[in-house]
Amino acid sequence: MAQTAAAQPPDAPGADGAIVSLEPVSCTPRSEYLALTYWSDGLRVKGFLGRPTGRTGLPAVVFNRGGLREFGELWAQELVPFVEAGYVAVGSQYRGNCGGEGIEEFGGADVDDVLSLVTLLKSLPEVDPRRIAMFGGSRGGMMTYLALKQETLRGTRNIAVAATVGGLADVTRTLWERPGFAVTLAALIGKTPTEAPALYQERSAVFWPDLINAPLLLQHGEADAQVPVEQSMQLADLLRTAGKTVKLITYPGEDHGLSGHLYGIRETLEWFQHYLGEPGEDLAFDSHRAQMEAALRSWP
Repeated sequence: MAQTAAAQPPDAPGADGAIVSLEPVSCTPRSEYLALTYWSDGLRVKGFLGRPTGRTGLPAVVFNRGGLREFGELWAQELVPFVEAGYVAVGSQYRGNCGGEGIEEFGGADVDDVLSLVTLLKSLPEVDPRRIAMFGGSRGGMMTYLALKQETLRGTRNIAVAATVGGLADVTRTLWERPGFAVTLAALIGKTPTEAPALYQERSAVFWPDLINAPLLLQHGEADAQVPVEQSMQLADLLRTAGKTVKLITYPGEDHGLSGHLYGIRETLEWFQHYLGEPGEDLAFDSHRAQMEAALRSWP
């Protein structure tokens, strides 16, 4: 006799993207924000989910945070611009962080934590599964490129459009420019660049631009001291040569996070609107800026 789901132990791992728990963090008259625990590779991973309330057929976005370990952890407010503009938004802390199970690998198996969120979004009744975007900053840019790569390798196209800010596109080059970073990365990746250069190339989109197929917006500050603008410039050139749809915007004098240009969110939402917007639907930053600011002011 086939075993039923009810016969499973109460702590048995769920399918990738299955929700373990949701706990309220904040709400507005038009949206809610929740602390999320979900399954990925049999691990309970932490993150956040935000969504407009009382609406269906919504576009959605996976927000990929930067940093490593708990440096750069999400606080849920990062999702506010997307949610108040009309998206269901989710973001992962990546495995092993902020109480989540497993071990972070800086672009190894933890890429599945990002892809599991795509599966999670597709399971939500309020989400239009044809309209899922992805956004990432810094290391989150690398995670975005890796997720797009995996989509191609798996023969799926669940991510309809993507955007990055200060995205890490060449991990090996970053280590030349920031040699003090090498020890930290070797601890996460498991080998040094000398011992296993392929592990670093596997995480670097400049080595496989042909595997990125979603329309991609690259934004980068020209004064970025953490990930030089040349990384996005090189990736954009390689993508164009490979016949991909890509747009590059660089900002003179701007820093790693584009703090003087609203973190690149206005242009990101414009890019997403172009590919995901439906007739009569307004997903623009400026149209919803008052609601975004109100949501942040009322944050507990």
